[in-house]
Amino acid sequence: MDSNKLKCPMCGGQFDSQDEMDSHAKQMHSNKDEQEEHSIICSKCGMKAKSPQDLATHGQQHSTSS
Repeated sequence: MDSNKLKCPMCGGQFDSQDEMDSHAKQMHSNKDEQEEHSIICSKCGMKAKSPQDLATHGQQHSTSS
């Protein structure tokens, strides 16, 4: 994976910006029932994770993008 790309936590898609990834997530992963299952939220960007492990993996992008 290109280290400058953001990775979708749901499908692994790669994006150049957070806006592109957010747009992708809304279009491709916006199942209301599935969204209700997301109860773990990233305090830095608001991303909803399915599990603590997913949140920890996601959090790595914040520590490397400073």
